[in-house]
Amino acid sequence: MSSPTPVATLRRNRNFQNLWVGQFLSDLGSAIGILAYPLLLLDLTRSTALAGTVATLASLAAFVVRLPAGSLADRVDRRRTMVITDAVRAVVLLALAVAVATHHVAWPVVLVVAIIDRLGDTIFNPTSTAILPVIIEDSQFETAVAANEGRQYAASMIGPALGGALFSAARAIPFVADAVSYGISTVTSLRLKGNFRAAEAEHHGLWRESIDSLRYLWSDRVLRIVITQAPLINFAFNGIVISLVFAMRKYGYSAGLVGLAQAGIMIGGLLGALLAPRLRGHFTLHQIVAIFTTIGTGLFVLSAVLAPTPWMALPIGASAILAPTANAALMGELLRRTPDEMRGRATNAVTQAAMALAVLAPLAAGLALEHLSARAGVGIFAVAMAITAVIANASRAGRTPDPA
Repeated sequence: MSSPTPVATLRRNRNFQNLWVGQFLSDLGSAIGILAYPLLLLDLTRSTALAGTVATLASLAAFVVRLPAGSLADRVDRRRTMVITDAVRAVVLLALAVAVATHHVAWPVVLVVAIIDRLGDTIFNPTSTAILPVIIEDSQFETAVAANEGRQYAASMIGPALGGALFSAARAIPFVADAVSYGISTVTSLRLKGNFRAAEAEHHGLWRESIDSLRYLWSDRVLRIVITQAPLINFAFNGIVISLVFAMRKYGYSAGLVGLAQAGIMIGGLLGALLAPRLRGHFTLHQIVAIFTTIGTGLFVLSAVLAPTPWMALPIGASAILAPTANAALMGELLRRTPDEMRGRATNAVTQAAMALAVLAPLAAGLALEHLSARAGVGIFAVAMAITAVIANASRAGRTPDPA
């Protein structure tokens, strides 16, 4: 494994720039799909419950393979894995676009494509994170992660608005755009220069290594917060975002306006990504989580009061401002503490733990909006965030500094 190339700034690092652009386009495609899939399903089935079920099944598929996918990233050429992953997604999404345009699509077809798309994310993301120590210096980990957070929120801000506008023009166009974004990401991944194979190490089977990565997280006092608090946080946040889509669409708002409202949420995350490098030095990871969940609870309650109008997006977006700071702090510690031969699986283990409950959020949101009022449906996720806030503030770890 080659050592990181010394660089003055990330902007002058061509490898990092190619990686960042490729990830942005890959994330943009995923963000377009996040809105386009439920809009298409709602048009095909007129059921928020079924749309939520499809989203949950896709998330469950990703959940099942996430840990072994992380182990796989520690065995193979990471650049080649990224290229193959996005090339496959480009072909599959283009096929779906053709099926939609020719009116030969049914919801089971959308489910299959959504699963392939999510599995691509599950493989691509830990692989792209694992190569960071090869192309940047150790002191740049937090800055790089914050830049990646900004990339993700920018894609999440542009993607829904673009997806909603394109869907309003023609149902097939968002999936064409999705395919194109993956195609360009494939090209940028091919342009990465260096040796991106994982360090040689003894392997003991994908699932055994996956379980070992979870044990590794649990043994670290700083990282243990992911297993104990992050699942409920992500359930609440993912649930309230998908509730916005379901609620607005159910009450007659256009696809374009739904996309703009969802994009508005991500503005908060983008602002947070810009602030993350400055905020990180003033708070520990545990303190950030306690502040985030406490403020988030009040903002989620306000969002429930404003549901199902587009204004409910504003407090959700405000709650996202601190999320990049927490994520940057967590990933910086993870990369620094984890040996190269297990960075891929450790990254996916963090995601697996954090998303353990979030896979159920679309189903919960769909059922709630199907059988309850919009305010009650959104209120469920405000309650979930409130429970997390109580846990975070009561935690003894939240009152002690993170170890150096």
